Amino acid sequence: MASLRLRKMAVCEIRELLKLSFSTVSKHLSILKEAGLIDFEKEGKWVNYEINQDLPPEIKKILDQVLSFVSQEEQIKEDLKVARFLDRNKICPLTGATSKLKIPRRNKL
Repeated sequence: MASLRLRKMAVCEIRELLKLSFSTVSKHLSILKEAGLIDFEKEGKWVNYEINQDLPPEIKKILDQVLSFVSQEEQIKEDLKVARFLDRNKICPLTGATSKLKIPRRNKL
């Protein structure tokens, strides 16, 4: 959530940042979405997650306070530094955007 406060992020960027599996990150994003705390938008083949901009003011205030508090933790500070420089184009290959590994065929005997 603290990283989403900085900018929109794709699942693969969040996964890279937190060093968690895609399924774990997706499950947590699903829970946050269901709770109304985050939202997403499609941008071409990307799905960008962000903090819900339409939160009620009292919820937004509480969330801002919690995120400000946790952002003082050393691990969160480090994560925020890394999050600023994550490049989805380098860490999130899209289908068809990367060349397939070519394995030479063995000669039949």
